[in-house]
Amino acid sequence: MFLLRRPLFLLVLVASLGLAAASGWAAPTNDAAAFVSDLVGKAMHSLSDKALSDEQREKQFRAMLDTKFDMPRISRFVLGRYWTTASDQDKQNFQKLFEDYVVRAYAARFSQYSGEQVKVIGARPESETVTLVTSQIARDNGAPPAKIDWRVRKQDNDYKVVDIDVEGVSMLVTQREEFGSVIQRSGGTIAGLNKTLQERLASGDTSLAAPPLPQKQ
Repeated sequence: MFLLRRPLFLLVLVASLGLAAASGWAAPTNDAAAFVSDLVGKAMHSLSDKALSDEQREKQFRAMLDTKFDMPRISRFVLGRYWTTASDQDKQNFQKLFEDYVVRAYAARFSQYSGEQVKVIGARPESETVTLVTSQIARDNGAPPAKIDWRVRKQDNDYKVVDIDVEGVSMLVTQREEFGSVIQRSGGTIAGLNKTLQERLASGDTSLAAPPLPQKQ
């Protein structure tokens, strides 16, 4: 399959941008845990609105990616060693195409999702600037909750998501592996990857990249 083929990335985005949040403990408004709770709460309110057109939902989705996720840092990481050998123009093109592809592949799908609750249960610092926020997705079928860890980085007086672990699996590591495979099939260069992304965006075919939303069991 093409890149983003695993359900992991979709689960991450659903958890971060499409579910209602319920914080289980008090926290100052400026800390990382409150940031995560606020992110999912506001996202649920906006992206689950059935009255939104695909264009409107894409616009809101992109705004949340730009303001709440460190997309430049994520883009650099998922390209791994290929980033250092790419031209400045190819890097800029990839960062734009990467965001365009994520938005196109997933934004409209949030209108199909009924949602479960995400509950923030704790946080711990990993460094002076990075905090790991632990949360759970509650399930209504009696199954154990799914664990999601959010790695958020403090930038000035704000926070941005830089990685998410779903049941111990890193979004960034998974995406680096998958993009690496696509690069190898696209001539071994970022330029080749960009061409592949452009073709996918032009055709409007993101079915291989975006599996169906996970259904409640």
